[in-house]
Amino acid sequence: MTTLNQPEKGKLLIYGATGYTGTMICREAARRGLDFEIAGRSEEKLSELSRQLNVVYHVFSVDDKPGWEKSLRGKTCLLNVAGPFSETAEPAMEACITHHVHYVDITAEVNIYQLAESKDLAAQGAGVMILSGAGLFSTYDPLVVHTAKRVKNPVALRAAFQYSGGFTPGSIASSGNIIDAGILVRRNGSIEKLTDAKPSYFDFGNGAQECFPTPLGAVVLCYKSTGIPNIEEFFQMALPAATEKSDLETIQNDQTSEGRSRILAEITGADGSIVRSIAITPAGYMPTVTASVEVASRVLNGFFKSGFQSPASVFGEKLLESFEVEIIDL
Repeated sequence: MTTLNQPEKGKLLIYGATGYTGTMICREAARRGLDFEIAGRSEEKLSELSRQLNVVYHVFSVDDKPGWEKSLRGKTCLLNVAGPFSETAEPAMEACITHHVHYVDITAEVNIYQLAESKDLAAQGAGVMILSGAGLFSTYDPLVVHTAKRVKNPVALRAAFQYSGGFTPGSIASSGNIIDAGILVRRNGSIEKLTDAKPSYFDFGNGAQECFPTPLGAVVLCYKSTGIPNIEEFFQMALPAATEKSDLETIQNDQTSEGRSRILAEITGADGSIVRSIAITPAGYMPTVTASVEVASRVLNGFFKSGFQSPASVFGEKLLESFEVEIIDL
């Protein structure tokens, strides 16, 4: 059951504050009136953002334990937005457990979800929550919970993500880790790595679209929230591999796309019945920005479950009501 405390609102630390997405998140946190400080490695960038937002800043690298100790003092929650998370998540999680601070991040790297899961007992012992994937999965995970309730006994999930918009340099850096994870599925409750997997077709509302097997993370996060024993995931767009500056600029500029992203959850019940639900969200990274700040705000206000959690395991399908998202049940 979700723990609810009602002390004074807590204070947030945002690490990785001056990156592309981090800056948007800081501005959203300021707009919403959250009490927060910022941190990262670049004093020049941090001091400028600090001046603009009138917040305290901290300069330290992720392996700087005294830096974590000083910056986390008096904080309720850390929002880690510094990718690639393969380099930042573990020291940040360990610092949070050590200093009894809740941990939230926006990674899309499935191996980081597994890392978060491995911290469950330590986090429970410290009385803190480890919630990884507060970006995409703040919509994805509650959508799956919503769809699963439409059958009596859900036994299989197939999910597909149709992304509209560009990619930030941080996401491009993280994409290699997503690819390196291999094609992961969950079968009869256990995670398996496939050596070969074929594309599949999903109708997001405009006809069947070819989607490719991709380890987006439902095998960890949606399994946490639903216990569905068989899970497969697909992505409509090839993951980015651009390295030239001109390509990066083009991808980053595409964040202004006026299109829509779509997530489709297909649930099979034990009786063979199949239901589908689609979540339609704004394009680009704004859903990640608003979702991560919403999750952090809830934690600051005392809503949490100790240990490893997914967005829906702690907040349920009602989390969707906080976002600009349209749900279509098919």
